[in-house]
Amino acid sequence: MDKLKSINIMDNKGFWPEKSALIDAIKEVLSTGYCENRFPVKDFGRFRSPQWRDEDDVLVPWQSIDWYIYDSLNEERMQVNATTLLRNLSNEPWRDERLLGDHYDIFVLEEDMYLPEKEGEDPGYCVGASRPYSAAVVSSHRIEHIWGMPYSCTKTEIMRQLCFMFGIPSHLRDDVSKRTDATAFCNNVCILREAANAPEEWERLTEDRLKNGPLCDSCTDDLRKFFLNPERGHN
Repeated sequence: MDKLKSINIMDNKGFWPEKSALIDAIKEVLSTGYCENRFPVKDFGRFRSPQWRDEDDVLVPWQSIDWYIYDSLNEERMQVNATTLLRNLSNEPWRDERLLGDHYDIFVLEEDMYLPEKEGEDPGYCVGASRPYSAAVVSSHRIEHIWGMPYSCTKTEIMRQLCFMFGIPSHLRDDVSKRTDATAFCNNVCILREAANAPEEWERLTEDRLKNGPLCDSCTDDLRKFFLNPERGHN
C-alpha cells in the first residue's frame, strides 16, 4: 500500500481554533517527516453530499458527517464509539479507486468519545484514537475548555493521532510501552507517551511540546523512516 496518499479531513464544528489546529498539526507532522510537499490535503469540512437525507428525511449511509456520528453514537452513554467510527471511516465506499481512492481520514468532532475495548482501563472516555494507515479521530470535548490552550492542546492530540496512524513509535524499540491492542507509546519526553486523564495530561503534553518540541529523537527518526520507502514496510 502506498504511504503517500491523500489526507482527507473533516470536522463537525468548524470553529477556527479547532480547524487551524487541525491544519497546523498536519503541516508540522509532515514537515518533521520531510514530507510536507508530497501529500494532497483535502478539506471536506462538515461533509454533506446532496443526497445526505432520503425522501423520509432519514440519514443516508456514508453521505454525511452526521451519519458517521449517528451510526457510532451510543445513545445510552451519549458518547461516540471511537472503534465504530474508525471502522466506518476505514471501510467507507469512498475508498474505491473509482471514487476517492485509498486515503487517510482525519476527523475532529465535538462529541465525547469512548473505546469499548478499554472498559475499566481508562476514565470512561478517550480524546483520540486511530487505525493504522487508515484513519484517526479526535474529540475536542474534553480539551476545548482548557484555559488559554484550546488550540494548542487540540493540535497536540491531532499530532499524536497522526503519528499513531503512521505506526509511530516503532513497536521494535526498547523505550516504548506496548499494549495488548498493539498500540505503542513512547517512554521519553515526547507527545507520543501515554495519556488518559483530560485535561491535566494534555496540558502537560502541550507544555512539553512547546518547550522541547513534539517528538523525541527516536520518534522523529521513526517518522522519517516511515516515509523513506513509498511502499509500507514494518517499523
